[in-house]
Amino acid sequence: MPTPSDNDQAIRLAAFNALQALVDLYGEVLSWDRIAEGFQLHGEQHLFANRTRGIFWPRQMQETALSIKTTVPRGSRVARYDDDNVASDGAFLYKFQGTDIEGRDNRRLMRAQQLDAPLIYFYGIEPGFYRPLWPVYISDVDLASHSFHVMVSEPETVKQPFVADAKLLPLERRYTTVQAKKRLHQAAFRQHVLRAYEYRCAVCAFPRTELLDGAHILPDRDERGHAVVSNGLALCRLHHGAFDTNLMGFRPDGVIELAPSLLATRDGPTLEHALKGFVGKTLQTPRARELRPNTEYLEERYERFRKVG
Repeated sequence: MPTPSDNDQAIRLAAFNALQALVDLYGEVLSWDRIAEGFQLHGEQHLFANRTRGIFWPRQMQETALSIKTTVPRGSRVARYDDDNVASDGAFLYKFQGTDIEGRDNRRLMRAQQLDAPLIYFYGIEPGFYRPLWPVYISDVDLASHSFHVMVSEPETVKQPFVADAKLLPLERRYTTVQAKKRLHQAAFRQHVLRAYEYRCAVCAFPRTELLDGAHILPDRDERGHAVVSNGLALCRLHHGAFDTNLMGFRPDGVIELAPSLLATRDGPTLEHALKGFVGKTLQTPRARELRPNTEYLEERYERFRKVG
């Protein structure tokens, strides 16, 4: 007969597999409606998370939690990845439910720490949208700030939790957490930019979210290249690639140009219609002035395009 821990682990693994399938199908940022569909195990329906509770476990789990969640309130323009929920050791800081470590919800996370049990972290990047991180682990408890330290690990550690040298495990989790934060920045930036552009390419108005990117005007490596909408453009994969390689450029007034070398090329319909066909047309930008491309950034990027092209 399975023990409570065995039952909890079976639910976790089923949740991880179902969540991977959702991400494969819909992308790394999921709407709450997708998450709320839940998953099945042995013909029984389970939920990933609860709309109102941050710490969640299905009623069938007996010892630990399944997931934790942070949200961005509706009407907020502040991205959670820019707030102060990062610990000094690089971990995410996740606040207690209330202030009592002995509270029911908090005890579930304490037990997860004791068992080194993997969880899902639904990290809110926009109202109603989450970037799921898994597996995550409770690495420490900070009683002074009423917070749990949360570290991200590689998916393989769920089935192979032990490494050759146990001292390497915290280092692996710290590194993976740093990488996860970078991906959060990228995912949040893309989501904010796509929403501002109404999920359409600024060049061709292509509407399929799966094939749209949040393109930086000034790159990350530039000290001004912040992940804000005014430093971004929603571009389909074709036009993003052309923009990044300086084959396509945008004047400060938004007029689209192509590099002379590309204009001189003769090829099939993709080149003629999907690239050359937009020369002289104007970028489709957000209605809200504060979300439109920074004209100084566009001008600087355009000058680079002219020099390279």
